[in-house]
Amino acid sequence: MKTFRRVMAVLVVIVLVAGWYVTVFGAGSKIGNIGKYMKLGLDLQGGVYVVLEADTDATGTELDELMSQTQAVIENRVNELGLSNPVVTIENKNRIRVELPGADDAEGAIETIGQTAQLQFITADGNVILDGGNVKDAGSAINSNGAGYVVTLEFDGTGAAAFEQATQAIVNNEITLNENVSSFMQANCIGILLDNSVLSAPRVSSVISGGKCEIEGNFTQEEASNLAALIRGGALPVDLVEVETNIIGPTLGIDSLNESLIAALIGTLLVILMMLIAYRVMGIAADIALVAYALIYVWILVAFGNVLTLPGIAGMILSVGMAVDANVIIFARIKEEIRKGKSVRVAAHSGYKRALMTIIDSQVTTLIAGVALYEFGSGDVRGFALTLMIGIIISIFTATVVTNLYLMLFAENKTLGTKALFACSERAAASEADAAKEVL
Repeated sequence: MKTFRRVMAVLVVIVLVAGWYVTVFGAGSKIGNIGKYMKLGLDLQGGVYVVLEADTDATGTELDELMSQTQAVIENRVNELGLSNPVVTIENKNRIRVELPGADDAEGAIETIGQTAQLQFITADGNVILDGGNVKDAGSAINSNGAGYVVTLEFDGTGAAAFEQATQAIVNNEITLNENVSSFMQANCIGILLDNSVLSAPRVSSVISGGKCEIEGNFTQEEASNLAALIRGGALPVDLVEVETNIIGPTLGIDSLNESLIAALIGTLLVILMMLIAYRVMGIAADIALVAYALIYVWILVAFGNVLTLPGIAGMILSVGMAVDANVIIFARIKEEIRKGKSVRVAAHSGYKRALMTIIDSQVTTLIAGVALYEFGSGDVRGFALTLMIGIIISIFTATVVTNLYLMLFAENKTLGTKALFACSERAAASEADAAKEVL
């Protein structure tokens, strides 16, 4: 077991050193540093945000469906602006918040968001056969063969006739593939475009008459529902009223980012120094765990595509404190065990076990609060809650794995496993042990 711990301890250090080197400097021309992959939010990058309220009397499920469809249409629309990390969220049931980092034209953004979407069905030669006005309904259903879901379409009389004529031409091989559409469809397909963005390009296998058809593609229920919502949303399904608009300058965003990162760095360094002074050898274990915590944290944010905002940075810094708290609880329990007269090795094992449930209880209660903030909050509050929850989960992992690994390794070492290096003087430990005996 000792050999295993030593090997693992060395591997952890190697991984941390290599990981932080790549994080800061990158690795060659193909792998950049963390800044290349980190997505910055509106408050750090600058841009425009707009809050729009739905002008409708709908409530309950009907309102939820309207807002979900509106969100899907707007997301498709803002993605066409070519901006990085646009965010479209539903707030307070009947509002849409649109954040456009990098944008500087609020009026143009609002005009783009609120315009009527253009839904078109085209053949491979580029001809438009019908538009969103010809779609009576679109929905999702279980595939008749039991494999996934399909999207169901129903057209009006004009649309049904045009669709039948187009599918007849495709079956008769009368359609010539246009090079402008060859990147997303073949000659035997019909392309479905929303605001010139391809939603789907299903293949036609037979003449379709009667004004009804199905799009097959082994869709999941969610995928089929989303595609149906976009097709139904040839235009915004509800009128939107502008409630709030704001422009954040890029200079303010950069200054805020720099100041926040400096504050985070200074705070982390002070915590590392304090742990070394207060807990000595145990502080080394805590600092290694803290370095591992920070590395895991930033790369999880990148892996999940999280957008970094100022409240998110605040959540990160707060969760650093939570990670340190877990270590402090462990160390306090170990010192209590040493003062009872136990050896350092025994105290490390028993103190860690005593602290474990306390750590989990305290972290889980904070995690529940984070879930509530994320579920019922909006905008920046949700960003804060998300980063806080991620931090709590990582802190539990580092405290129970990394800190424990090094604590046990140090406790079993004859040189490092002394009461003095475990921040508990021999005199204090002896006096407390004697007092405990007298009480007994």
